[in-house]
Amino acid sequence: MKSALILSLATICATALAGRPGFYERVPDREGQYPRLGACPDDHACIFPPDVSQFLPGSFFDLRVELHAYEKDTSKPVPEPYSSFKTAIRKDGGRWMDANKFFDIDEPPELQYWNFTWTDSIETRYAKALGLDKKPVDVNVSSRVWRKLKFDEPGTYDVSVQYGPKDAYTVRYTVIEPKKPKKKAKNAILFIADGCNTGMITAARALARKHTSGKFENFLAFEDFDNLGHVITHSIDGLVTDSANSASSYATGHKGSVSALGVHADSSEDPFDDPKVELITELIRRRQPGKAVGVVSTAAGQDATPAAFYVHTRERGESAQIVDQIVHGVPDWLDAVAPDVWLAGGAEYFKGKEALNGTDYYSLLEEEHGYQVVMNKKQLNSYHGNEKLLGVFRTGNMDVWLDRNIFTNNTVGNEAAPDLSGNDAPGPDQPGLDDMTIKALEVLKKRGGDDGFFLMSEAASVDKQLHPLDFPRAWADLLEMDQTIKKTVEWLKQNGEYEDTLILFTADHAHAFDVYGSVDQKFMAKHSSNKEMRAAIGTYEYSGWPGYIDMDGDGYPDNWNPDITLAAGSNNGPDHYEAWMLSDEPRVPATEIDGLYVGNKDDRAGKYGKGLHWNGNLPVGEPLDVHSMADVFIYSNGPGSELFRKTMENWDVFFRLTEAMDLQRPTEED
Repeated sequence: MKSALILSLATICATALAGRPGFYERVPDREGQYPRLGACPDDHACIFPPDVSQFLPGSFFDLRVELHAYEKDTSKPVPEPYSSFKTAIRKDGGRWMDANKFFDIDEPPELQYWNFTWTDSIETRYAKALGLDKKPVDVNVSSRVWRKLKFDEPGTYDVSVQYGPKDAYTVRYTVIEPKKPKKKAKNAILFIADGCNTGMITAARALARKHTSGKFENFLAFEDFDNLGHVITHSIDGLVTDSANSASSYATGHKGSVSALGVHADSSEDPFDDPKVELITELIRRRQPGKAVGVVSTAAGQDATPAAFYVHTRERGESAQIVDQIVHGVPDWLDAVAPDVWLAGGAEYFKGKEALNGTDYYSLLEEEHGYQVVMNKKQLNSYHGNEKLLGVFRTGNMDVWLDRNIFTNNTVGNEAAPDLSGNDAPGPDQPGLDDMTIKALEVLKKRGGDDGFFLMSEAASVDKQLHPLDFPRAWADLLEMDQTIKKTVEWLKQNGEYEDTLILFTADHAHAFDVYGSVDQKFMAKHSSNKEMRAAIGTYEYSGWPGYIDMDGDGYPDNWNPDITLAAGSNNGPDHYEAWMLSDEPRVPATEIDGLYVGNKDDRAGKYGKGLHWNGNLPVGEPLDVHSMADVFIYSNGPGSELFRKTMENWDVFFRLTEAMDLQRPTEED
C-alpha cells in the first residue's frame, strides 16, 4: 500500500510539472492499447516531431502542434476547439522565442481545424459485439504546422506550446554534433530481408549448407561479415512495428507509427499533410549530389520498405500517389528523390485506371525524366546503358523464388504483364533479386562514378510468406537474399569497389518464427490421430537432420520435399492445420466463415484439414501470423561497419549510416 501511494504521488507530481509553462519533464509512455494519438502523453497537446527526437544539423523537418478538445463522457457536448495557444522555442536552456521569430518566418502559419474520433478502450472498439453502449470520443482539433524547418547548430532545443495560464507541454530535441568517419564509405548497400529473424537464418543454414558430424562446411555468405549487432524495432507508439515505420526509421532517424512513411502521424484525415522528416536519400541528393541512388525490391515498388526511401505519406496504401512521388515529390518540401535505379513490381500504378489521374508514368518517366524502361528479365540483362533505369516486372508483388523456379505453373494465367496487356508475366521471365541487384550496381557505378552510390535491396517475401506460415517459400526467398549478397561481394571485388563499400544486412522487423525439431513427413502422412501425428516430430536426440542438401552448389536445396523436414512454427497465428508438407501453390492457412477465420481444409501444407489442429491465439478476424517485437540482427562489412556491432535502436541505424557515409556535416549550401 505504501509503495503504491508513493508511486501515485510521483505520477501526480510528474504530471503537474510537465504542465508548467516553460518546464520540460521527460514523460514515460503511458500504459494502454488505445492512445488518443501516438507519442502524445499530454492530455491535450501534441508536438511533432515528438519528445526526444534527434536531428542532424541542417536536416529538414516539419513542425506540427495540435491541441485536442474533448469530453470523455460522450453524453456531454464536445468542447469548442482551442483558438489561442503559443508555441515557443529555446536553445540550450536559453531565452524562449516565439517559433515564428526563432525560424525567421514572416507569415505565421494559419490555424487549422478538424476533428477525429478516439476509440479509447477495448470496450469501445468491440462495443457492438459485447452489447455495450460505448461510443468513441469526439475530439476537436486546432493546429499549426511549420514546413521545411531546420536547426543549423548542434545543441538541445526545447519546443513548448502554452494553451492556458497553467497549461503547457514541452518536448526536447537533440541536434547532434556531426561525426567524421575514420574512413568514408564511398558506397553503401543496405540489404533488408523483410520480417526475417535469427530463427530464419538458422533454418536457411540448415537447408543450404552441408555438414558433417554436426559441423557446417561453411556458413551463409553474410555470416562472414566483419561485425554483428542487434536492432530494437518497436515503433513510436507500440511494441510491434510494421514495415512502413520500421523501414522509415532506417531512412529518417525517427521512429514512426504503423503505415507511416517519412512522416510523423498527426490526427488529420489527409494522408499527405503529416509533418515530414528528411530521408537519407534526400540528404544524399543535397549533400553528395553526385552520388547515385537505387531502390530494388521483390515486392511492388510502392510497398512499405522500398517506398520508405523516396516517399512521404501517412498511409502506405496510397500506391498511385507513391508512384507519382518518384519524380514529383511532395509540395512544400525538397526535390523528389528520383532514384537512378528503381526495380520492382507494382505495374498497375504506372498506367491505366489505377494510376494517378490515369497518367502513363512509363511514358512520363521515359520521355520527360530520362529513364530507360525494362519489363522482363531479358530486357534487364540486355541493358548496358548509363541512363536512369526503371524496371517494372509484373503487377503486384513479384513471384517468389519457388514459384519462379520450381512451381512455375503457378505463374501461368496470372495476367500480370507489366504493360497491362492482360498477358501473363511468367515466373521465369521475372528477374530474381540477384539479377536486379547486380544490374542496379552496374548502373549505379556508371552514374555515381567517383562519388559512389547508395542502394537499398529488399527480399520482401520473407515477410510475405511468413505471414501465411508458408515456411518453405520464406526459406527460399531468404536463400535468394544470401545468394544475392554473395554475388554482390563478388561483383564489388571484380569492379574495384569492395574496399570502399559498406554493406549492411538486416531486417526491418521480426516474425516469431523458430525451429524446434524435425518432422517425418512420410510418417505423418500415413497416420491420422493427433497422438500418432505428433509422434512424427523429433526433438533433442531424435531431431536428427532434415533431408535437404545442395549438391550442385547453387545455394539452394536440390530437393525441396525430403522425407524429413524442419518442425517449425510461429508463436502466433490463426486457427489452422499443420503437417509441414510442401505446398505446390501459395499457402492459405485459414479461411473466413461468417467473419471468423478457421483452419482451411483445402490447405495442402495442413494435409487438407487432417493435419495437427492449431488453435489460433489472435483476434478471430486475423487470417495471418503477425510480426513480433523481437530484436533483429544487423551484419555489417566494410568501412564504418564497426559502428554496427552493438545493440542499437532502429532510428540509430540512420545516424550510424550517415556517419559512415560522411553525410552528417552540413555543406556550404546548407
